[in-house]
Amino acid sequence: MGNKTSVRPVPHGVIPFKSGVILTQRARVEAPVHSVIPTSLGTDLTLVLSLCSHRINNAFLFAVKSKKKKLELGLQFIPGKIIVYVGHKQSVYFDYNVHDGQWHNMAVDIQGQKVTLYTSCGKQRVHAILHVKKDDALDSDGVFTLGKMNQHAIQFEGAICQFDIYPPAKAAHNYCKYLKKQCRQADTYRPNLPPLIPLIPKEASLPLVSGVSLLHHHSANMRDLVRGEILPVM
Repeated sequence: MGNKTSVRPVPHGVIPFKSGVILTQRARVEAPVHSVIPTSLGTDLTLVLSLCSHRINNAFLFAVKSKKKKLELGLQFIPGKIIVYVGHKQSVYFDYNVHDGQWHNMAVDIQGQKVTLYTSCGKQRVHAILHVKKDDALDSDGVFTLGKMNQHAIQFEGAICQFDIYPPAKAAHNYCKYLKKQCRQADTYRPNLPPLIPLIPKEASLPLVSGVSLLHHHSANMRDLVRGEILPVM
């Protein structure tokens, strides 16, 4: 008899689409941090992001918490601002509005106590300094949560085309070279096109569908996360 491969459905509340995935208010996705962020990077890293918010709120795009439930790393979108958390009770913010219904391509670079937000393919950058030296390592027993600070917090609702993790400075200032083709196109042509993904009503039934790749570089296991190969919190 031939070998049969079992494919788990994607987590509840995560809907794949042509260019990535949609996180709805019902999304419940967690994984061991070491399966998402390489141990060698710790908190010194670059995030390359392409996303579109569908609902205005104060949710985290992701959060990393230690075994003792302390926030070690996170990215929060509030109206008009992006807040980057590095270490317990340490954060910096940037004046930037993600909640405008448009696609946003950006990079967030963390090196030591310096945090930089890059936009417009690196032509615009803003620096912020952490006032206290941060821990360079993440708790290997920690948990990565996608779309919220924890399972009891408000959920980021929107479409994610790309969420990649690179070594610090490698992809930050020229991050557009690292964007997937479909993500660059979404950004370039967004003024002439209707929203790529419609808003998901709260009452909508969320079918279980076969997964697609969200990430493709250092966060290879993040791809498994949204394909359901790492078990979500139900």
